[in-house]
Amino acid sequence: MSKKSKSKSGDEPKKLKNKQERALLLSTVLRLEAQLEEVRSQLQKAQEERGQLQLQLQQAAQERIHLQSQLDWVLYRLEQVNPEQVQSVLARLDDWLNSNQSQTPIFSEVGIDYTPLANLLAAGKWQKADEMTWLLVLKASGREEEGWLRSEDIANFPCTDLQTIDWYWQYYSNARFGLSVQQKIWHNVGCDYTNFCDRVGWRVRQNWAYYDSLTFSLDAPEGHLPVLGWRRRACYGVGKSTASEIISYLLSRLTSCSNASGNY
Repeated sequence: MSKKSKSKSGDEPKKLKNKQERALLLSTVLRLEAQLEEVRSQLQKAQEERGQLQLQLQQAAQERIHLQSQLDWVLYRLEQVNPEQVQSVLARLDDWLNSNQSQTPIFSEVGIDYTPLANLLAAGKWQKADEMTWLLVLKASGREEEGWLRSEDIANFPCTDLQTIDWYWQYYSNARFGLSVQQKIWHNVGCDYTNFCDRVGWRVRQNWAYYDSLTFSLDAPEGHLPVLGWRRRACYGVGKSTASEIISYLLSRLTSCSNASGNY
């Protein structure tokens, strides 16, 4: 046998061994890649679960804030209503607590859920809260399609709803905003709409404010929000009533509701 033949036959085991080693290495790499992919999948799943948990915690915190505000509202009302109303309020509260709490809260005479408004106010989203307040006022009056209020709508506006709206605005603004705040200013300026607008920031340097130019933050003047007498510009009303008339009607209604509840 020639030297060349012997060399060729001696290389074959080495080639076979190298081929087996490469196959083993490839198998190991593939296995490690599969394990790595599994780890990545588990990490992604863990991140998703973490995100869901954070969302649930945020929702729970928001619900806690809302329930606390509901309780504060009840205590506030119980301190100020007359004795004849206390038993009725307690009975309604007991019914609500013993029922499914996802249903409409008890603080409405016409079945409106004010939770979304409370959430916006709690989050400091003042403009969105103001826009929602106007829509809720229309809804409570049955004037959603018309988009404006008549004097008789305001005169018959449900007291519980009006006081709920007022209370939420006062509570979340630390008594800076709200109808009651506007009411005090209104009386202090002798029920004069121009002077009232000067005080609440709806008129600046003798220029009537446009809605988009309002200050939707706690830096605004007292009584700056909510805006219920006008929507486009402070010198214009909504519908057939002037801004001055709407403000006057609303604050008069708040007074009559407060008197009926024994607040004053």
